[in-house]
Amino acid sequence: MPDGGGWAIIKALMKKIKTYDNCDIHWETEGRALLTDSRGRINGLQVRRANALLENFYAPDVMLASGGFEGSQEMLAKYIGPKTHELQIIAPGLKYNRGQGLNMALEVGADTAGSFDSIHSEMVDTRATKPDAVIWGHNYGIVVNENCERFYDEGKRHLFATFEMIAVELWRDHKNKGFFITDATTMKRFRPGWVYESTDQEPVEANSLAELAKKLGLEEAKLEKTITEFNSACNDRPLDLMKLDGKATTGLKVNKSNWAHPLNNPPFYAFPLTTQITFTFGGVKVNPDSQVLTPNGAPIPGLWATGELTGLYYNGALRIPFCDEIKN
Repeated sequence: MPDGGGWAIIKALMKKIKTYDNCDIHWETEGRALLTDSRGRINGLQVRRANALLENFYAPDVMLASGGFEGSQEMLAKYIGPKTHELQIIAPGLKYNRGQGLNMALEVGADTAGSFDSIHSEMVDTRATKPDAVIWGHNYGIVVNENCERFYDEGKRHLFATFEMIAVELWRDHKNKGFFITDATTMKRFRPGWVYESTDQEPVEANSLAELAKKLGLEEAKLEKTITEFNSACNDRPLDLMKLDGKATTGLKVNKSNWAHPLNNPPFYAFPLTTQITFTFGGVKVNPDSQVLTPNGAPIPGLWATGELTGLYYNGALRIPFCDEIKN
């Protein structure tokens, strides 16, 4: 993670942009529509100023780099579907990603790419007072809903191949309320360190499962039953937290494929979870030079796009492979 997060990246970029004598920066100025000449070539941008008045900027080329539409409740409902209004954004600046660039491009005939009905989301600590408080290590314990039920194979694949899938399921099917639970085996391995340090809150800690359930507001008998059954279902293979180790469960309604170590080494730890949206997948289609394309594959003259606005993703974000997968 960069020191200072995304805001630090933006400040660094703005510092560089300001070094160009031929670049003017217009703050609080919202792009509303692309301007075209009589033959359809892009030749500028209509904007709305902070006083709500419209103004035209003319230019031989326009680069759209305005992100996705995670800040627009209307577009989320249109493309993603029901219950999107229940999703919070993972960082405050995302509220400005309202899909204007996408809408402008579609109005002049741009083709689309990416899965419009999908999003990237992550499970975060509900108690956090900072943005992007992701609980990364769902693989190394269990995740339960408010009824103390496991609902996803936490060890199906490695962290970056599953963290958005479990987050979506928590939101869509489990009232967006869950709990990550583990024991000292995991916490001694990964704390202090990056895995459980994205939140600004300490994990809930208890010396017994009954005490942990009470602190989390869960039914003690249900949580103890879930964890007792999970522990009994774990095989005897050695635990290796740094690879897909095949230490799995059998006989459960939802089995765990890897890192299924019994949670029997107190103290026990937990983070209360909710899902927050990070970015959307659907966008405009571009060629390798970033030119926006029409449905017949022709570039729209004068129009370019980059970043999240382009339809990069289909049914999942790009994953970061483990070193073993690179070697193999």
